[in-house]
Amino acid sequence: MDITSPSQVQGNYLEKSNTALSVAQPIDLDGPIVQDWTDEEERRVKRKVDLILIPVLGLAFFALQLDRGNLSSALTSTLTKDLGITTNQVNVGSQLLSAGIVLLEIPSNIILQKVGPRPWLSVQILAWGLVATFQAFITNYASYLATRLLLGLLEAGFIPGALYYLSSWYKRGETSLRVTLFFFGQMFANATSQLIAAGLLTLDGRHGLSGWQWLFLIDGLITISIAFAFILFVPPSVGDGNALFTFGRFSYFTERESHIMTNRVLLDDPQKARGKIHISGQDLLSVFKQPRVWVHVFITMLPMAAVQGLGTYTPSIIKSLGFGTVKANALSSVGIYCAIVFVAVLSYFCDLTGQRGPFALISSTWAVITYSCLRTAPITSGKWHRYGLITLANVSYASVHVINLGWISVNCITPQERSICMALVVMAANAAGIAGSQIFRTEDAPKYIRGLTTIIGLAAGGWVLIASQTVGYWIKPRNLDNSGAKSVGSEREEERDVEKL
Repeated sequence: MDITSPSQVQGNYLEKSNTALSVAQPIDLDGPIVQDWTDEEERRVKRKVDLILIPVLGLAFFALQLDRGNLSSALTSTLTKDLGITTNQVNVGSQLLSAGIVLLEIPSNIILQKVGPRPWLSVQILAWGLVATFQAFITNYASYLATRLLLGLLEAGFIPGALYYLSSWYKRGETSLRVTLFFFGQMFANATSQLIAAGLLTLDGRHGLSGWQWLFLIDGLITISIAFAFILFVPPSVGDGNALFTFGRFSYFTERESHIMTNRVLLDDPQKARGKIHISGQDLLSVFKQPRVWVHVFITMLPMAAVQGLGTYTPSIIKSLGFGTVKANALSSVGIYCAIVFVAVLSYFCDLTGQRGPFALISSTWAVITYSCLRTAPITSGKWHRYGLITLANVSYASVHVINLGWISVNCITPQERSICMALVVMAANAAGIAGSQIFRTEDAPKYIRGLTTIIGLAAGGWVLIASQTVGYWIKPRNLDNSGAKSVGSEREEERDVEKL
């Protein structure tokens, strides 16, 4: 099928054909791209992809956050006492994890482009699951640092790689909600891990293991189980429903469905026909020279530094209000469950209006206001009053980051640019963890006045950047008609606003 000329694609958009595409057949690159299916058929295919793809990817993200985020619960146990370390030394481990992710984020995505998403993402999940499991047996500061660094190195590139794989199945105008659903796995893990921890920490002393050891051990084994499920059930590529567990005997999709899902995304973005892409030094340089990309990077970095700082110590802060270890972990999950609803509502209106900047601004405004209320609350306030403020402060959570990922993605022209930009923004979120890990320090406990003042400043800085980027796109929208990258299937959506996601 001819995908080199956007004008030819547009001219053939309404042509009809009775051809069908076998799952095992390669795409015919010599004929024209045609739409030979109804809107109802396309809706059914899209729903089927949603039901297969989103749960598998969301489950993998659940595993990542489970192993990355359970440290906050471990801090309410005897981790620091058993290892003979301070809170500040715990922060160094968190910084090493984030540094490991930043270090290998782009190299990991280059490998993914060479070997394909399914094999590379599968290896990553299994590898970090093994390290997460053996965290249960660390005995000193050195082993703690080593396992945190290994976790970061092995998790590097998973999020942008999974997002790239996810985007290959959908039109550009459909990705906003799917990206949000993917991040639900992370948010659900962050909330649910607190509830899991509340139960596991009660095993303290059983079979000679401390509560935090049981937490690392069980969470790690859950991740290994998820890794095998991912390997068995994730489909290899767009239109190919031959998951490993089928042993080639059947496919998720019929030939007709494979034909529709493959060609509909090519009509939307002809460059997706390239499949695996090669990222060159020139591609990297081209992206690095764009000022707007760095604004997106800092839109994620500043708010996420605040989020990660507060998130790590939320259970400890709640415990300091007078709640027990188990209850503090359970109560800390409420804000994240609320955050799931919050980001879902924002994403819905992002899709409805075709605007992304204003809704990122709403989330940032919420953060600035709630952080300020928490910072200025009188020390004489009741524990439930202060707990309510902490919960509200966690509601905005990573919503700015989620919206920002989609925002920059749709404003990319080529697959190479999109892959690099996604990696950079995710790198920014992890780089934020390096700074965020040192915001709440031992000498600042239990009021954490300096820490709370810092996160207010970070959130306010993010607000300014979001506002300036929103105005910038309104004044000078990107021309996505370059390099044959214009979406044919979503022309009306692009005319409404180029600033999708």
